[in-house]
Amino acid sequence: MEAMSQEAAGNALTVDRRDLLAAVDDAASHPPIAYTTFWEHPLTALDLVAHVLAWDEINLAVLAEARRGRPHWSLDRDWETREAGRAINRSGVLMGRELGATLTLHRFEAVRAAFLDAIAEVPVAEWAAELPFRHGGDTPQTLGGLCHYVNTPEADPTRTAAYRHAAVHLGAAGNS
Repeated sequence: MEAMSQEAAGNALTVDRRDLLAAVDDAASHPPIAYTTFWEHPLTALDLVAHVLAWDEINLAVLAEARRGRPHWSLDRDWETREAGRAINRSGVLMGRELGATLTLHRFEAVRAAFLDAIAEVPVAEWAAELPFRHGGDTPQTLGGLCHYVNTPEADPTRTAAYRHAAVHLGAAGNS
């Protein structure tokens, strides 16, 4: 599978942000919708923000560590399990519930902006360069391939919604 370009990744993250924040705005004026879920309780729009935020923070760190030539802890095989992923999912949602809407949305906006900047700041040659370590995805073993791999939500059975994490849960991965 080919990795997305930095521009395409940034565009997908921007559309995903727009869709997620629209769902939050819509939830404020309508009864809550139970979005697709990865645990025993339905997710609210704010839960979904917290969930996506948790993974954005991890994926931002994956990018930073890879640029230093190191694999992030989340790439270790002990972390790439269904159980570990579910624990991260639950803890992200619970964090958002503890922080409340204002702080969770502020944190999401700050992290998503930092993530977009971090991707845009990578020199094109570095994005396409071979990594000094291997990742488990079927994308190229490059920085761009790694970012594509970690930003393809496991909740997407088609594995085609790279950088569209919220859209997968909103059921809008095919839309823009």
